[in-house]
Amino acid sequence: MKNLVSLLITGFVLFSCAPDNKSSKSLPNLIIADEQGLYNIELVFDESSGLSPLINTSNCLSGVDSKPCQEDVRMLKNQVLEKINQIDKSIQVDELHVRVYLDVSVYLGGLTAVQYQNLAENAANGHYLLSSTFEIQIRRPIMQTEYIQQARRPIMQEQLRYDPTIKTSLMIKEIGGGQPGSSNPTHRVWIVDTGIDSTHQDLKFNPAEVALSKDFTIGGGNSGPFKDVIGHGTFLAGSIGGLASTDPSYTQGYGVNGVWPGAKMVSIKIFKDNNCKANNGSITSALEYILIHSASGDIVNLSWGINLSPKKCDDPPYNKIYEAIDLLASKGVNIVMSAGNEADESLTNFPGCINLDSRPDSVKSKIFTIGSVEVPVSGTYYYSIFSNYGKPSIDYLTPGEDVFTTAPDGKYVLVSGTSISAAIFSGILYSNSNPDTLAMITRGAAAGAADPSYPIAKVRN
Repeated sequence: MKNLVSLLITGFVLFSCAPDNKSSKSLPNLIIADEQGLYNIELVFDESSGLSPLINTSNCLSGVDSKPCQEDVRMLKNQVLEKINQIDKSIQVDELHVRVYLDVSVYLGGLTAVQYQNLAENAANGHYLLSSTFEIQIRRPIMQTEYIQQARRPIMQEQLRYDPTIKTSLMIKEIGGGQPGSSNPTHRVWIVDTGIDSTHQDLKFNPAEVALSKDFTIGGGNSGPFKDVIGHGTFLAGSIGGLASTDPSYTQGYGVNGVWPGAKMVSIKIFKDNNCKANNGSITSALEYILIHSASGDIVNLSWGINLSPKKCDDPPYNKIYEAIDLLASKGVNIVMSAGNEADESLTNFPGCINLDSRPDSVKSKIFTIGSVEVPVSGTYYYSIFSNYGKPSIDYLTPGEDVFTTAPDGKYVLVSGTSISAAIFSGILYSNSNPDTLAMITRGAAAGAADPSYPIAKVRN
């Protein structure tokens, strides 16, 4: 495991000049305020603080979900909260953003200049480091139609690539999905995205998954994990586990059956309601939460990313997210990531570039990066022109063009992009952890490289 503190020091702290603010002193190494004049920071305790991460402690060696480890988590979080409270009682700390497993740290968003100044001036005595956050963009669809009303008489099924008989996208039907199983598996799909509109007639959440769903956004109109203003998380949820409503009010209109209708899904919201951006602070907190509450065989869907230069997934400032994904895979949790929509090498996209090649087969086999394939009416498959490419890191392709799925407020939409491809693959894994292969296709590689073949994944019967 890398020395996170040294990595943060060398690669994660930003410098700028202090803004003109009469309420605060000029501070060295000042982190840049956001457009509202507020500060978003990572606070990481060092070894001299007396707070040690739980990853190598005896109570947590058998797993973070054991009762002794859970109690240690609770106690250590309380110690962190108390230390911050002693410095500035006005700072509101969300317990979800206190991390104690991989390291002892906390993401603090929306701080005023005075609150940030208090933390900066007490850093030496408090034995912690302050660093800035960086933004990650949602993987917005490369194409998205206007929302489609829930009509009583479905029309234009061919244009919508929709099968009204089994109420599913033809793209999902193509890979063998859309038919409810005889019994629902016990594992879950954790959708780390913009939230999910749980009021949609085709999206059902059990009480256990409702309780696990959390909103990790700070500010920006955050309104809970089941509010999705942007729509992206709702698109993914329909493709994974939509279950066409049997309510008489809807049965004569459209409906969406996902790859596994009625799959157990958890909504983990990281993107704010008012934009399409998240930051590494909220993402790291969300992944540690999933690490503590997930089980082997679960699936984590990550349909977002950031362009890399240079192409090194595990370098600062990405190392904390990288290592959280490594730990999840080591626990037996499947990580599904979108390849990106830039028609570029997949290694330029984080976190889809992650392969964990140096890890044991039991770990690296849990990591999947998904590109997009076009499925024309003719039945000939083509590598989507927008999809990133390359081996490494692309593992599978699934349909990612003109996929009919759920949208907020009981509506529907056609979307294209590797985000939806990743969601379809998450549904395939939910159905069976060993995907079958529908076909193999070739796509040109980077200059000077051989043209690799890519498997198109399908549900294993």
